[in-house]
Amino acid sequence: MMDALELELRQLPGVVFVSFSEDEVTGSYIELVVAPGTDQAKVREDATRCVTSHMERSTEVRVWSPPPGEPPPQRGGRVRLALLLPSDGGASIEVQLTRGPQQSTSRALAGDTEAIGRAVIEALRGLGASAPYEMVGLHALPSDWGAGLLAVLRDTSTGELRRGVASGLAPADAAARAVLDAVNRSI
Repeated sequence: MMDALELELRQLPGVVFVSFSEDEVTGSYIELVVAPGTDQAKVREDATRCVTSHMERSTEVRVWSPPPGEPPPQRGGRVRLALLLPSDGGASIEVQLTRGPQQSTSRALAGDTEAIGRAVIEALRGLGASAPYEMVGLHALPSDWGAGLLAVLRDTSTGELRRGVASGLAPADAAARAVLDAVNRSI
């Protein structure tokens, strides 16, 4: 349902970026970035109509345009993850993210899944992604739900919480993928 809504919103004239967010204070909201010169009131009206047809709960639609001369946010392609064991006897893990020709690397202690989550955030920043997040925690899912981890991140500028869930071949892989899942609509 959210994928269909996102596609519909991206097709509105002038929309260049769509983000879904939720925080405990302001509730759910959808942020649309539009190209300079776009009629923001018209986009907000059309987007609200789309949201109402796809969602049952109340969701605020926020529309803004970057200042003149500043390029709008662009998605630079899919972020890809690689976890590498360096030659230090396996004491640390190297988190490597790529997006197109860009590459960013960060290290974390091999057994510390929260440190691996923080390394993913650091590597995202190295790619130039806006990643104003801090780790709140990683929680293992009950075994009857399937193997995996729930990542909870806080946006340091708004206080908004983001959550992501993922499984992996190892806890480090699940942690990195859960953090990426939590931020995937904003990078």
